[in-house]
Amino acid sequence: MKQYRVLSMMTGTSMDGVDIAYCVFEENNGAFTYKIEVADCIPMPQKWKLRLQSLVLQNAVTYLKTDVFFGHFLGETARKFIEERALDGKIDFIASHGQTVFHQPENQMTSQIGDGASIAAETGLPVVCNFRTTDVALNGQGTPIAPIGDKLLYGGFKFCLNLGGISNLSLKLDDGRVLGWDVSGCNMVLNMLAAEMDLEVDKDGGIAREGNVHQELLNDLNTQWYYEKIYPKSLGGGWVTKVFMPMFRKYRISNEDKLATAVEHIAMQIGKDLNTAMTNENISKDGGHQMLVTGGGAFNKFLIERIIEHSPVQLVVPDAATIKFKEAIIMGLMGVLRVRGEVNVLASSTGASMDSCGGEVFEGTKQKLAV
Repeated sequence: MKQYRVLSMMTGTSMDGVDIAYCVFEENNGAFTYKIEVADCIPMPQKWKLRLQSLVLQNAVTYLKTDVFFGHFLGETARKFIEERALDGKIDFIASHGQTVFHQPENQMTSQIGDGASIAAETGLPVVCNFRTTDVALNGQGTPIAPIGDKLLYGGFKFCLNLGGISNLSLKLDDGRVLGWDVSGCNMVLNMLAAEMDLEVDKDGGIAREGNVHQELLNDLNTQWYYEKIYPKSLGGGWVTKVFMPMFRKYRISNEDKLATAVEHIAMQIGKDLNTAMTNENISKDGGHQMLVTGGGAFNKFLIERIIEHSPVQLVVPDAATIKFKEAIIMGLMGVLRVRGEVNVLASSTGASMDSCGGEVFEGTKQKLAV
């Protein structure tokens, strides 16, 4: 049995904070288990949120500076987390996803900023990062990459749904393959609409619950070109802000109605994709299949109710720690697999020409990576 002590860091498209999870992974004859020792979500400073949101419009020098500065910010955040929780000397390496800025797999390009060398310099620890780029170089979408964790850590569920800034699904087939794809904008959309009311979030979906679905807007949302594509397929935050959100501005309706319509749209697209996948893969709807639901949207009670209404499978909402930190946990697992030189990105989920072992490794200034 081999043990790995990993500090995982994850920021999502909603940019609400930096998820940090200190996990211990154990491998025994190819089977992986994990335990969350301690985890927290560090709120994203407003200055960083504003800078990251506008970065896609900036020049190359500003982009490169931000990559380095954000790496130092992540490193400082990790160092403080380690100091406050007395974890010094207990961590083998850091696994960091970074913040996605550009995601254009059709141009074989994706970028997750948060320079790994800067994180290593701030913490003294080895860092594994940039997990998506190898897959994109192999003509893959570079996302979703979570299905490797869905396969190795959450194998008891036929489906896994993540309700993050963007919603995505994974589906485990009987032949061992795992399909995966992005479904639609999710928390990124809901939070932008909530911001129009000077709110961070629509807590529990309470405001959306009070609104009415605007049918014409719903039809416009549902007929966007992305929904005509078949999996594997992926979305970037730029699509949400530049293509999707302007649809809401066409209609002079209340914020409550906008939120209600957005929730209904998200739930409908998830239900549609589930039904399509089950038909395409010859999966019986009478099989009693379950779907694990995680990500911040799992706390949105109204959204969950609407997904249940449209879903052909049973939803399972786990404990709060799994909901909050599943993506960070999977980043840690991907780091472990990278260190072991094993596959951590599945071509069946991304459409790449082959499975790959993705991730750059930066040695620590005080501690070397023990393989």
